[in-house]
Amino acid sequence: MELVGGANLGRCFPHNFGAGGTLSGSIIVMIAFSVFVQAACGLTFGVVPFVSRRSLGVVSGMTGGGGNVGAVVTQLIFFRGSKYSKQTGTTLMGIMIICCTLPLFLIYFPQWGGMFCGPSKKAKATEEEYYLSEWKSNEKEKGFHLASLKFSENSVSERGGKVDSVTRPSDETSPAHV
Repeated sequence: MELVGGANLGRCFPHNFGAGGTLSGSIIVMIAFSVFVQAACGLTFGVVPFVSRRSLGVVSGMTGGGGNVGAVVTQLIFFRGSKYSKQTGTTLMGIMIICCTLPLFLIYFPQWGGMFCGPSKKAKATEEEYYLSEWKSNEKEKGFHLASLKFSENSVSERGGKVDSVTRPSDETSPAHV
């Protein structure tokens, strides 16, 4: 949550670019803005692999393409012509980006939870169930789901210090399908 808040805070910095009046003040604001923008990009692209393992390329392409289209549209709305001054256009751009980023607070994964609530208490709220739900039974029979299964196992093992939601065998042997 702090990262999203910090990323949105970073979007307020463009408003202050011209307000400082000095080169050194503008450079400090630009560096702080850059740090927060990088955090926002990392946040956005960090969620991509967890949306849909099966459609990873499509989701990645739409995220990257959407960012480029958004940049062009923003430039056309706020900086083309003389409707807004550069200072007003930059301020409005920051406000628009904050509003477009706020839905990130609503992202929820049943097995991990979201910003405001924990993981689902349902029995099927595991990484395996989440990623395998994209596959039909005939596709599973052909083995198309194995990469998603491996990804779900990696998701469990790379959680860090949290408690696993999946019970594992005590001998820690690898499953036959890996």
